[in-house]
Order: sequence, then structure tokens, then C-alpha cells
Amino acid sequence: MLKNRISDKGSYPVVGALVDNQLTGLDELIRADAKVEHVTITSPEGKRIFERSLAFLLHIVVNKLIPKGVLKVKYAYGEAVYCEIDGIKVDNQLLNRIKHELDIVIEQDKPIERINLTKEEAIALLKVSHRYDQIELIRYLPFQMIPLYKCMDCYSYFYEPLVPSTGYLKVYELKKYGPGFLIIPPDASNPYRLAVVGEQPKLFTAFANAKEEAEILKVETVGELNEVIASGKISDFIKVQEALHERRLIEIADMITKDRDRVKLVLVAGPSSSGKTTFSKLLYIHLMANGLKPVTVSLDNYFVDRDKTPLDEEGNPDYDCIEAVDVKLFNTQLQRLLNNETVELPKFDFRIGKRRPSGRNVKLDKDTLLIVEGMHALNPIIAADVSEHTKLKIYVSALTQINMDNTTRLSTRDTRLLRRLVRDNLFRGHTALQTLRLWPSVVRGEERYVFPFQERADVMFNSASLCELAVLKGYAEPILRGIDSSQPEYKDAIRLLAFLSHFMGIMSDEIPPTSIIREFIGGSSFRY
Repeated sequence: MLKNRISDKGSYPVVGALVDNQLTGLDELIRADAKVEHVTITSPEGKRIFERSLAFLLHIVVNKLIPKGVLKVKYAYGEAVYCEIDGIKVDNQLLNRIKHELDIVIEQDKPIERINLTKEEAIALLKVSHRYDQIELIRYLPFQMIPLYKCMDCYSYFYEPLVPSTGYLKVYELKKYGPGFLIIPPDASNPYRLAVVGEQPKLFTAFANAKEEAEILKVETVGELNEVIASGKISDFIKVQEALHERRLIEIADMITKDRDRVKLVLVAGPSSSGKTTFSKLLYIHLMANGLKPVTVSLDNYFVDRDKTPLDEEGNPDYDCIEAVDVKLFNTQLQRLLNNETVELPKFDFRIGKRRPSGRNVKLDKDTLLIVEGMHALNPIIAADVSEHTKLKIYVSALTQINMDNTTRLSTRDTRLLRRLVRDNLFRGHTALQTLRLWPSVVRGEERYVFPFQERADVMFNSASLCELAVLKGYAEPILRGIDSSQPEYKDAIRLLAFLSHFMGIMSDEIPPTSIIREFIGGSSFRY
């Protein structure tokens, strides 16, 4: 068994392993000559194993204490995970009871066993465990054998491994938050202490709004989405989803128009593949419909020439750092524009890696509103000399509203990764391997230069669509299958393929040409 191969390291913080570059649980039998690498809680894979395992245990405890209570693991909140118990407002007394019961089970070090069953056998056991959300999910899976995990006579489906016993889950905390609570995991840099979780009230509100949209569409899980697709109702579903995006855009445009005497500059920021470019183009259209004359400026056109790009810790070009942007030139030209001078905006030529004149001369008048879009737009050194009173700051992100089931959340970051995989393959000539290889650097850049400033936003816009992963599936699967098992990124390809296998596919025909999804799959009526 794998945990015996790890010997004295076969306990926390080792929570899994990569066996021949595939993520594996510690209770698996493996070949004697297999290549084994430890997976600790400090890695992204280990963090996911820990989170899934604790969610399973929480489900068991909530079921015991509140027989009709349904635990719902909702989304990431910084380093923590936000959860709710359906129909119940969690108070400190209830949370202490849950924590006490969890601690008992963890101290007892109960085994968590993986069992492979036929689909019919799995469905029967999930009924006994009241996992109707998972029955909806596995009904449409394209394979007959289903892995279930068992702990204390309770069964749950997980497509990725868990820890082998409850004793691995000692380092955690539960904290009341909103109507639910946060699971605070171990710190990534020191797995023997808790992660630090800062307050993010604006992000929390944005997720709450996303929840309302999911309730309107009556889809919160992949199983429920598959039911909509199988029933032939996806066309109306997509139209309603797009209408909800449209409604939010109208609200933002009307708010800007109403406050036009104050607002001179709209700053639009967001992480990679968040849809901020299409959002800015849509906002431009809605502001024009309100009688304004918006002008859009992309911070990407202010990149320094590639030979002047700073290097990261590994000696590679760091395209995501703020120093990769000529902030001085941007701020100078912005000030000139706001002083009603004519300015020729630059154009960055990505083919040759140099900035050149664009021939685009811009001058603002009393009805002109400037929209600046870019990942660094909320960084305080951008437009530093412009009065805060005249700015409206917008943060765009793909806040995934749908989860695999009630206890397995889907990562917002994975949604953006799949968007980028597809877009870069279709329009930038990048293979899936190249995109996956670059992704860790992109993530580091977001964590340093984007996420710290998201709470500066006046408005948050959620660009995610409940159906988009079912659309991206058909584009992403073929290119991910092309990654060879000898590549380190193979483990990520396998994980994403397993994740996508749970979705029934949707043809892109129904996606309108102005949809944010079109930025990534093509067919948009906008030019990029």
C-alpha cells in the first residue's frame, strides 16, 4: 500500500502522492517500480485533498446533528472555504457543537476507505446516505464503475482522492461568517498552523449575488445542469443567463450615467481570463446607449518592450508584474487627456514584442468618459494623480456559481484556466501544454498584483456563466488529451479531464455573439 511506501512520512502533512505523475490516495496499491512523489498540504493538490476530506467529514457530522440539514460547500473565500447549511442560519452555539463532534471523530482516526462499485450499487448506497445531489451527478457519468468513499457507514462520491483516515485533518478551524461559516485550513507555508483569512466583504457580496442568479435559474450543481441539458431546455437556460448579465451591465451603465458629473474615469481590472475585455466593450455599448461618448484604453498597450520586461525569481520574463507596464507613460498621457489635450495612444505589437504608435489620436470633451481596462487597473499607482472622487473602480472575475455537488466545490481559478486554455489554443497558437506550463506564473502574478486590490473596487461584476464549462468541454478535452504522460503538467491535464467528464456537452450555437464566453471560443461580434 502506498502509505507504507512513504514509511515515516506516511502521515500529515503528507496527504497523497503522485504515482507516475498521477494524483493518488495513500490507501492505493501500487507497483513496486512506480515513481512516487509525496503530496503535502502545502501544494495545490494537497490542499484540495485536505479540503475534500474535511468536507466529507463535515457532511457526516451535520447529518448526525441535524438530520434534515444539508451542508453546502459554496466557494473559496481567500484561503478559507465558505459553507452554509441549507435553510439554517448558523450561530456560534451550533458551530461549536459541529466542531466538538468533528474533533471527536478526528481524534478517533476513523478510516476513510475507497470502494469501486457499479453505478447501480453506488446509487443504492448514496440513497442510504441521503446524497441525492450526487445521484444526479453520477447518473450521467460516461463510465460504469464508480469510486465511493466510506467513513463510519456513510458513503460519498469523489472523483479525486481523500486522506486515508480522519486523523489527518487535525489542523483546521470553523468560524461563523454571514449566514454560514468558514472552514479555515492549514497555512500553505506552515501546515501546522492555520491560514490567515482577511476580510473581503465586497467579494462576499458578489458571491451572494451569484447565488441569487443560480437560484433564479434553479441550478446549483453539475447534476442539475445536466438535467437541464438532457431535458432539452438548455436554449432558454442560456438566454436567461445572458439576460442576467445584461441586466447587471445596464445597472452599472445607469449608475455611471446618473453620476456622470462626478465620474471622469472608469477603471476595469480583473485576473487573467476574467472577461474584463468583453465586459469593457459591453459597457462601452451601454454607455453609448445612454448618450455618453466612452473611449476605451487598454493597459496592455503600455507594456514595456519585451527586452525590458523584468525577470521573476526563476529568471523568466515576468509579464504580470506592474513593472512590465510603462506606468509613467500611461499616467502622463492620462493626465494630458483629462486636461483636454490631444494624445496619440500607443499600440503594443505582441508579434514583435514592442510598443509602436497607433495613429489613434484621442481628445476628450464634456460628454466623453474614459474607460481604462487591464489587470493592474486597480493598483493605486495607476492614475495616482487623478482624484479618487472622479474614479469608478470595477473588478471583473468569473465567480463560479455552480458546484460539482453539495460538498465538492468548483474552483473559480479552474474556470479561468479552461477559458485561457481554449482561447490561447484557438487564437494565440499556444498548445495546452504551454498554457499549463505558464499557469503557475500567472497565478503568482494574480496573487501579488491583482487580488490584493480587489476590495478597492466600487463595483464587482461576475462574468461566469452556469453553462460555460459544458460549452468549453468540447474545446478543451481534445487539446488536454494531447499532453504526454512524461510531462509534469500531465497531472493537471488528467485532473481537468476528470473534472470535465462530469459535464454533458453543449454545442456553442446557442451562445450569442455578444456573450462573454465568445471571447474564449470565438464567434464574437467584437474585435479583440
